[in-house]
Amino acid sequence: MKLVFSKEENEIKVKLHENGTEVDFNYIEWIKFIHEGNELEETIYCEEITPEEREKVNVMISKINDAIIRQTESTVV
Repeated sequence: MKLVFSKEENEIKVKLHENGTEVDFNYIEWIKFIHEGNELEETIYCEEITPEEREKVNVMISKINDAIIRQTESTVV
């Protein structure tokens, strides 16, 4: 699953991209996906997302993926 970030009227919007399809962001589906131990794939950004905004999102996703890896490793042991 990938997160897709766009900007409309100076407001950041997020969609979910999975299996070639984009759908409106749904917290329940997103939490279910990461709860199952799945990592987020590379994020997609529209041109209007600034480098600073991209960096903040990349840090957040990196922390989420690190937590998923730690959780997966702790349940395997």
